[in-house]
Amino acid sequence: MAGAAVARIPELRTSLGDPRFVLLALGAVVLALFPYFGYVWGQTYLVSLVAKMLIFAIAAVSLDLILGYGGMVSFGHAAYIGLGAYAVAVWSKYGVDNGYLQLVCAIAGSALVALFIGAISLRTSGVYFIMITLAFTQMLYYLGISLEPFGGDDGMNTRRSDFSLRALGLDFTLNDNVFTCEKRVDKDCKVDDRDGAAIYYASYIALIAAVWLCRRLVHSRFGMVIRGAMSNPVRMQAIGFPIYRYRLAAFVIAGTICGVAGFLFANHQQFLSPVYMNWIRSGDFLIMVILGGVGTIYGAVIGAIGLLTLEEILEGYVGKDYWQMVLGPMLVMLVLFANRGIYSLLPHQMRGVPMFIVRIGLFVAALAAFIWLMSRTSPILKLTASGIPHLPLYVIFASILIALALRYWQETRTHHG
Repeated sequence: MAGAAVARIPELRTSLGDPRFVLLALGAVVLALFPYFGYVWGQTYLVSLVAKMLIFAIAAVSLDLILGYGGMVSFGHAAYIGLGAYAVAVWSKYGVDNGYLQLVCAIAGSALVALFIGAISLRTSGVYFIMITLAFTQMLYYLGISLEPFGGDDGMNTRRSDFSLRALGLDFTLNDNVFTCEKRVDKDCKVDDRDGAAIYYASYIALIAAVWLCRRLVHSRFGMVIRGAMSNPVRMQAIGFPIYRYRLAAFVIAGTICGVAGFLFANHQQFLSPVYMNWIRSGDFLIMVILGGVGTIYGAVIGAIGLLTLEEILEGYVGKDYWQMVLGPMLVMLVLFANRGIYSLLPHQMRGVPMFIVRIGLFVAALAAFIWLMSRTSPILKLTASGIPHLPLYVIFASILIALALRYWQETRTHHG
C-alpha cells in the first residue's frame, strides 16, 4: 500500500519500568475512586459525565478491534448503540425492568444485526465497505424515527434496569445510590439525590471487561489471523485460512460489545432517541479511535475520554456550536506529528518521561493560547473583542500552516540525516 510507513508501537509491558503501564494503572485507580470523591465534593454531574465517557470508551474499544486489527472502517458502529438502547426502552415501555432480560436482548439483538450487516458488507472492501455500513446504519436510524409507539423522532423516557435477585437476597438497580442511603430499600432514608455511582461502576466494570477481552482476542490465534488478513488477505487465503469467517466473527464480536455500551447508555441517559444511531455518532467513534491511537485498544479509551473532555471544556469557552473549530486543527496536527494517536506519544521507557512532561507542558500552553484566541470572538465569527475581523479563521489557518511547516522541516531533517 502506498503511503508513509507507520512506526510500530512497542508492546505494553506489565512492569513499573514501562511508564505507559504506570499511567494506565494510575488512570484505572483514579477512575475507580472518582465516584466517591464526586459524592464527597457534591459534583454528581461530573460523575455522570465520566460515566458517559466510560460508555463511549466501550464503543470505541469495540470499533478499534475491527478497525485497528482488521482494517474494517465501519461507519455503522452507532447502529449497535441504538439497538442496545432499544432493548432497554422497548421492555421498559411495557413495564419490564428486568436488567438480565434487557441485557440478553441487547447482546443477542446486536449480534444478530451485526451478523446480517457483516455477512453482506464484508463481501466488499474499501470505500464500498464504508458505504454499505453507512447505508445500513441510516436505514436503522430512519426505522427508529418511524416507530411512533416508541417515541419516533422525539424519543421516549426509560427506567433504569433492575438486577435484583430476591430469591438470593440481592436487591439492586442501576439507579441505586452507593455512597449514601437508598430510599427504595431504606424507609428511614431522607436523601432524594442520586450519587450516580451504580451506573458508573457498571460502566467501569464493563469497560475493563471489554478491554481485557479485546486484548486477549488480538493476542490469540484468532487475532493473528484477522491482522494477517488486514495486511495480506491473498496470502492468508492461500495458506488455508477462511478469512471471511474470521473477519465476520470479529465484526459480530465488535457489534455485540457496542450493543452492551448501548444498553448502558440508555440506562445512563434514562432516555431513548433514534439520534443514537445517526452516522454522525459513528464518526465520533472513529475520531475517538484515531485520537487515542488506532490498533492499540488502550488508545481508544484515551481517545474517548479525551474527546468528551475537550468537548466539555471547549463548549464553555468557544461555544456549543463552534468547539469543533478548535478540534479540527488539533486533529490535523495529531495526524501530522503522531499518526498513531495520543497513545504513541506516551514513552515506553523511563528515560523518556522528562521530555514527555516538557512536551505535554508546551502542548497545554499552546492549546490554552489557542482556545483563548478562539474565545475572543462573537458567535457569528465576524467581529472580535480585539477588533480584528475573522480572527478565529486566521488563527485556525495559521496553526495549520505552522504545523505543515514544522512537519516539512522534520521530514527534511530526517531525509538529510
